[in-house]
Amino acid sequence: MATKLISVASEKGGVGKSTTAVTLAAHLAEHGRTLLVDADERLHSAWKWTTKRDDYAGWPFDTVKYADFNNEMASPYDFVVLDTKGGEGKNELTALSEASNLIIIPCKPDGLSADGLVETLQPLIAGGITNYRVLLTDIPPAPNSDGLDLRLELDAAGIPMFAHGIRHAVAVSKAAREGIRIRDVKGDRYAKLVWMDYELVCREVLRHV
Repeated sequence: MATKLISVASEKGGVGKSTTAVTLAAHLAEHGRTLLVDADERLHSAWKWTTKRDDYAGWPFDTVKYADFNNEMASPYDFVVLDTKGGEGKNELTALSEASNLIIIPCKPDGLSADGLVETLQPLIAGGITNYRVLLTDIPPAPNSDGLDLRLELDAAGIPMFAHGIRHAVAVSKAAREGIRIRDVKGDRYAKLVWMDYELVCREVLRHV
């Protein structure tokens, strides 16, 4: 099959962009050969996370920095996951949408992240672009209703969303610090639950690409 490009983008930082790119790449690798491209030239969070440990063999995909990437490199892969630099302007988002099979826009259910989401969506909506979906991340547990409130608000506005969201868990930051997959974090019962959240999101991605 032709290579599928899935881009993870957001105007706002700290919303789970790199976490989504890394974890989604791990899940997609179970369905085909996968390449993770880190285009965040300032932080390189995905690259640092997945190359931190030489003794860890848990990453089932290849990783490359965008500066070392070219289109010819994508041809052997079934999936390419692009962790964008974040804060793409209108022209960059338009070009990204034209090149991507799907754009994933992570958003936390808080005011600042929601404002960043609005800024991210404006050029997409204005340009009639439809190949994107919002992914709610870091959703706090009940009785906090911020996640549900934002989902209802986006649904009422006709914004396409993933049916499944990603719950809050400190296992995410632990995994990044340790350079391992979220599911491999020890002593945190939420680690495997967050991993399962992303598995469900991966199934949705496969239906949309």
